[in-house]
Amino acid sequence: MAPGLAPGPFVPGPAGTAFASPAGIMSPLRTGVRALLKTPGFTAVAVLTLAVAIGANASLFSLYDRLVLRPVSLPNPGSLVAIWASNPELNFNAPAVSWPRFQAIRGATSFASAGVSAFDNFTLTGAGEQPDQLNGLRVSGAFFATLGVAPARGRDFRADEDVPNGPKVGLISDELWTSRFGRRESIVGESIQLNGQPWEVVGVLPPMMSPPFRQVQVWAPRVFEVGGLTPAQVDAAAGYAQPIARLAPGVTLDAAAAELASIAEAYKRDFPGKLDANNLSVPRDFVESLVSNLKPTFYTLLGAVGFVLLIACANVSSLFVGRLARRQKEVAIRRSLGARRGVIVAQFLTESLVLALAAAAIGTLLARGALAAVPALVGQQIPPGTTFTLDWRAWGVIALAALGCAALVGLIPALHASRTDPIETLKDATRGSSGGRGGRLRSGLIVAEVALSVVLIVGSSLLLTSFVSLQRTPPGFDPAGVATAFVGLPPTRYATGDLQVGFFTRVVEELEARPGITGASASLTLPISGFGAQAPYSVSGRPILPLAERPLARLQIADEHFFDLMRIPIKMGRGFTAADRTGSEGVCVINESLAARLFPDESPLGHVLLRGRDAEVPATIVGVAANVLSNGVTAPVPDEIYYPMRQLGRPGMAVTARTTGDPAALQQVLRAAVAAVDPDQPISFFQTLDAALAQSLGVQRTVAALTAGFAGIALVLAVVGLYSVVAYAVMQRTGEIGIRMALGARPGQVVSLVMRSGLMLVAVGLAIGLAAAAGVSVLIRTLLANVDPLEPSIYAAAAVGFGLVAALACLWPSLRASRLDPLTALADRTSKA
Repeated sequence: MAPGLAPGPFVPGPAGTAFASPAGIMSPLRTGVRALLKTPGFTAVAVLTLAVAIGANASLFSLYDRLVLRPVSLPNPGSLVAIWASNPELNFNAPAVSWPRFQAIRGATSFASAGVSAFDNFTLTGAGEQPDQLNGLRVSGAFFATLGVAPARGRDFRADEDVPNGPKVGLISDELWTSRFGRRESIVGESIQLNGQPWEVVGVLPPMMSPPFRQVQVWAPRVFEVGGLTPAQVDAAAGYAQPIARLAPGVTLDAAAAELASIAEAYKRDFPGKLDANNLSVPRDFVESLVSNLKPTFYTLLGAVGFVLLIACANVSSLFVGRLARRQKEVAIRRSLGARRGVIVAQFLTESLVLALAAAAIGTLLARGALAAVPALVGQQIPPGTTFTLDWRAWGVIALAALGCAALVGLIPALHASRTDPIETLKDATRGSSGGRGGRLRSGLIVAEVALSVVLIVGSSLLLTSFVSLQRTPPGFDPAGVATAFVGLPPTRYATGDLQVGFFTRVVEELEARPGITGASASLTLPISGFGAQAPYSVSGRPILPLAERPLARLQIADEHFFDLMRIPIKMGRGFTAADRTGSEGVCVINESLAARLFPDESPLGHVLLRGRDAEVPATIVGVAANVLSNGVTAPVPDEIYYPMRQLGRPGMAVTARTTGDPAALQQVLRAAVAAVDPDQPISFFQTLDAALAQSLGVQRTVAALTAGFAGIALVLAVVGLYSVVAYAVMQRTGEIGIRMALGARPGQVVSLVMRSGLMLVAVGLAIGLAAAAGVSVLIRTLLANVDPLEPSIYAAAAVGFGLVAALACLWPSLRASRLDPLTALADRTSKA
């Protein structure tokens, strides 16, 4: 009997149960542990193989659980709905609802309550400290009640504070209370300087507010008084606010959608002149609206890491089958002494369970290390302050993975061993035969490994190709050496367009005068940001459609330096000049996309675009700019209209500068330039454009990198498994090879013989894997850009690359076989017999 493999005492139980006493239960465990300790090399390889797969699954599930399954920490999030505005005819779909529309839907009987919020800027000054630009939200009276959140200190807003020109009161975040006010208890009831005016702090919110509200620092009432929009624009139904509602008990999302559709019809009938008269109000599950874009990404990654786990199990199971060949005599003896089949199966499963539990312990440590590294690796892609831990759900996944590994690793060898005929096995053992079923089983497992690995390699190749293609896509501007920061001017001190224009003009002049700065500019938004308002327009000389039916284009406002600074080519006509100011002829520049659509057969120069509620504000087209990927690298080029800042001032602008040095060092330069114009004016959202461009591809980069890593692990496991199968086959065929060589077979023929057996497995696995990859690749179509999911060159490269690596894995044992001494091989065969 093989050393270290002696069966433990067997205690038969009722009806032939395998274990019926504590001793009978513990004996297989002790035997399994002893057996694994007797083969430390095998055990170490098997445990580490499974540990990597279990750790990868546990860590990825933790990310999925935190970011997709439980992205918010609000009470009963399943009853919350976000209300979006949709207009298929204008290709508009966004969580941007107007204040008049919200007033129409807030009383819907489908909702127990409804609130709305809108972004606003607040400048915090006073106490001799450096001014801060705060992230703010204007919210309606029922907003916090709808969320199910109450202030931790103080109170919520009152109804008399949510009226036009109501009192200046606000709530602050726990984080702002800590960082700026030292957590002093007297803050509630105190006045702080916001936008140059005293605002009373009426409450402090709980710490770590749920995403997507975690970065908000100050909350104010009166959504209809949001900065950047005039009362006329709010009344015209400009879409800027994000409603959230809580379903009434027993009301479904479909029922709410039906009621909102009825309200939309009435709104269209009652307010045909509103900008959003033709819009639909669409309720969406609140959590789903936050994570819907993430789901395809995580499904792809979870599928890939699941494949890694299957490959790891197949690999270790193959090692178990090879180990089984050396234990067949032991199994036959135990069967001949009366051991039931269930006992044999239980023993093998116990060994695999011990192995899986050890792997789960190490995999847990690997998962913890991986989760600790996530914020540093992909911090820009996750909500600020998000932490990842192994909670009870992750522990459940680890336990299930361990049990699954134990079953997949041990069950196949166990069933194979338990079916062994003890008499035939003992007869074969006297002849030195190992039998052929174990070899066929290992071959089948290797084919499965190869097929799964090829699916991963093809999928990761498609994602990498897509990412590289996006990375090489010209964005339409030059981000090198450019950095930017947002400046929001308080309307109390900069109430008019002329004051706003004057401030930003002086800041740009300050920047241009500083050493190392090669250019500066101010603009409403930036390329690649994905942020930007859409505004209706008309073409003079053509029919003027009702406001709700006019086409939309992305609105950009920029100074005369913008195109040169961003190095956006002017394809036709000119850009802006300092002469394009208030009192001069209104002008605009459009991008190539809009020019091709509006004026396909003529020059757009000299044509007039009309804006305003009554299409009363003309702007002559003086130039055509090159297309820019303003909405991100993965989004199509939008129609875009540029207006000169000197004719259309705004209180919130991005201040941008280009340097010959490190753009990351421009933060202090931008802050100093702004402070030189207004010492009480801060900056916020500093970023280099290189970083912004990289962040726009952050998800694609992460998916491509992770799937490539998983594919690499799968390739290594498959190659190791293939090597072990071929090496084991050489060992089993030593006598045959010796006879062939004694009869005159040349070394090259032996190499060919051995490699042919290994490469046949690879060929079968490749065929199955490529067919499966073609089916799976269609499922990740939404993650691919500029690449066909069935691109033949990628499949061919994957097949050739895997084939070459597999050939190398087969070559080494083949060369060893070709160097066998025939006499030694025959003597070894005789001694085994």
